[in-house]
Amino acid sequence: MKFFATAVVMLMLSYSAAYSQQKFELSGKVLSSGNKPLAGVNVRLESHTTGGVTDKTGRFTLGRFPEGNYYIIISSVGFETQRVNLSLKSDSSLKIILFPAVVTLSEVTIDGDYHNFRRSNDSRAVEVVTDEFLRKNLSGSLMKTLDRLPGVSAMSIGSGQSKPVIRGMSFNQVIVAENGVKHESQQWGADHGVEVDQFAVERVEVIKGPASLMYGSDAIAGVIDLKQSFVPAPGEAGGDFTLSGQSNNMQAAASIGLYSRKEKWWAKARFTVIDYADYRIPADSVEYYSYYFRLKDRKLRNTAGEEKNGNIALGYISGKLNSTFYINNTSSKSGFFANAHGLEIRNSQIDYDRSDRDIDLPKQQVNHLKMHWQTSWEHAGFTHRMDIAWQHNNRKEFSEAVEHGYMPKPPDSLERRFVKQTWSLAYAVKNRESAAIRLSAGINAEHQHNISDGWGFILPSFKRNTAGAYLLGETKPSAKWLILAGLRMDAGSVLIEEYFDWFLSPAEENNTQMIYKQRAFATSPRFSHLSGSAGFVYKSGSVVVKTNLGNSFRLPLAKELASDGVNYHMYRFEKGNPLLKPETAWQLDAGLEVSRMKWAAEISPFISWFPSYIYLNPTPDYYEGLQVFNYTQADVLRAGGEFHLHYTILRKLKSGAIGEYVWSQQMSGTKKGFGLPFSPPASVLLNLSCEPVLGGVMSDTWVSLDFKMVAAQNNIVPPEKKTPGYNVLNIGAGSTLKAGKQSLEITLRITNLLNRRYLDHTGFYRLIEVPDPGRGFQLSLRMPFNINTKKT
Repeated sequence: MKFFATAVVMLMLSYSAAYSQQKFELSGKVLSSGNKPLAGVNVRLESHTTGGVTDKTGRFTLGRFPEGNYYIIISSVGFETQRVNLSLKSDSSLKIILFPAVVTLSEVTIDGDYHNFRRSNDSRAVEVVTDEFLRKNLSGSLMKTLDRLPGVSAMSIGSGQSKPVIRGMSFNQVIVAENGVKHESQQWGADHGVEVDQFAVERVEVIKGPASLMYGSDAIAGVIDLKQSFVPAPGEAGGDFTLSGQSNNMQAAASIGLYSRKEKWWAKARFTVIDYADYRIPADSVEYYSYYFRLKDRKLRNTAGEEKNGNIALGYISGKLNSTFYINNTSSKSGFFANAHGLEIRNSQIDYDRSDRDIDLPKQQVNHLKMHWQTSWEHAGFTHRMDIAWQHNNRKEFSEAVEHGYMPKPPDSLERRFVKQTWSLAYAVKNRESAAIRLSAGINAEHQHNISDGWGFILPSFKRNTAGAYLLGETKPSAKWLILAGLRMDAGSVLIEEYFDWFLSPAEENNTQMIYKQRAFATSPRFSHLSGSAGFVYKSGSVVVKTNLGNSFRLPLAKELASDGVNYHMYRFEKGNPLLKPETAWQLDAGLEVSRMKWAAEISPFISWFPSYIYLNPTPDYYEGLQVFNYTQADVLRAGGEFHLHYTILRKLKSGAIGEYVWSQQMSGTKKGFGLPFSPPASVLLNLSCEPVLGGVMSDTWVSLDFKMVAAQNNIVPPEKKTPGYNVLNIGAGSTLKAGKQSLEITLRITNLLNRRYLDHTGFYRLIEVPDPGRGFQLSLRMPFNINTKKT
């Protein structure tokens, strides 16, 4: 409470400080040498973090500042950077002309168009989206919103939660990071979503491919880095208020954000609440293990949920020092589809159909608290950065207390409880930007303490310690070439605690001796790995060629090493393997981008080899009537890629196509010749968008039509079932209404317009052939507001 009170006081002080001196507005317009407006140009104040990007008309607004002399930096890809000296004595509107640059993209600094800079200075496949993309594609969860990106899909868990899939890989093979720090939750479970507030995310960077050099273990498939990049200008205060609703699950969401800044101190805060009911599917019944369940009003009973999230950031900027303290807390509660959690509902006394907003058993409750202090500073030409973070993830899963096999009726409904505390430390240093060879080095360490509890044992308590050090280098032998390479060394250990059943069962089959069976043995396996990568970027005019060869790894999870129990969520018995080696992969990525006046195209193929892929293998054995699945390793070959194609038909009418394809095959083991579970099928998304000029009170109007064609997925691994292909039509539209200086952003989306019945191969409930949601309408209203400064 003291922390929140301090934040509120800071906001009030910052607001009152805005009245202490007269300030003037600084805005302007950026044009080309041909007198045409330039959009996406970066404009910032030198020695400040304050900046902005020009809109479609070339206009920008930096905010209000005290009287004085300022240097303004204007930069954009393909143009010479301008440095303008301004003596600010009144409201000023500048007109700035940019001239074509003789240098190529590889020599443009990060002050330029960040999206193009980021993609053209990384030899892997990278996607960067802003808050505008997130607002236009807002879905029930953040990962579902990112599902539109090529190579990225979401494993939906009901209607309010999902987990990311990059090129067919998920769970602990993909890192989700917030402001550069790994988001540590119980991501190993298929029904464990990502606990983040999607309304608090301002930019997303997706790295597709090996990312172990920077993040160590678990970045074997890629990284989704969520950024809070906005820093208010001095003397600026304001915020935004967002309301969102969905028809399919009757979701209602409200989020309010506030920000304020004095000269050196600034603060931001956001609070979000979400509530949703059972969601509707285009089916009257579902089949689960030869049982047919009728659905009331075509809704999946007990899939309702709620979220309550809070985020605060406090920052200090002074000269070459930039320090920010983040505190985030997400709290959610949601039900599991009652007919998919074992088969107990057949005998349950719960009236699941009395309300579509009740959260009955089985259900989950998760709270994720994260504190992160990030500081960067410059000294003697070197840039330093320090990250210190602490996370506390508390997950509870409840189910009806019923007997299973030899297990008597449990004393309560707490089936499982997983508590994870994570402490992490990272330090990085870079030499001068102007150096012939740009070097960056870093070290990082992490300690986890995981506690398992509840009557439904599957995973023992354990501790995990990891540490790593890396060295990266890049050089530009010419204006067209950028060469990158790096090495990293990691070491880690998993200290697993022993576990005994809390009930008696036979020591051996057909044995009358009853014992408390030992499910997990105390052990502490240690691992180490040397990883590296090398690549290049070549840019000539509007053509960019990229290649990267990287090695990445993942330490075995405690679940994979020592699980020994029934997973009622998946209705199977899972058995770990303490002899597992680290999962490793070699991957070759390539990329070709071509941009012309009216069209642009990009293709990003990849091929990867896993000499020790870890997977859950079904066996012919059964335990108490449940099929036994063993964790094992195999050689796996994977290949595929993505493509973009965009064409401007008319000035306000554009078309595009986005496609992706993933192929995988196990090259050894009992499933040799089969693919991998949850591999997304090939798909192509066709888009047609229009930006009509309506005039009057409406501006920035847009209409978008998406037609997604998904192929059948026949390359599966038993007991997976093949998934038929399907087509889905989605429509979106939006506009900004203005009344004086106040604006209101309106976004409307209609998903699955034709109410198609289809199975998403990466969906959680696809395993029991539950189709994805039917037609849904979503309306979002966002009202930004500013607190104007006044004369004293």
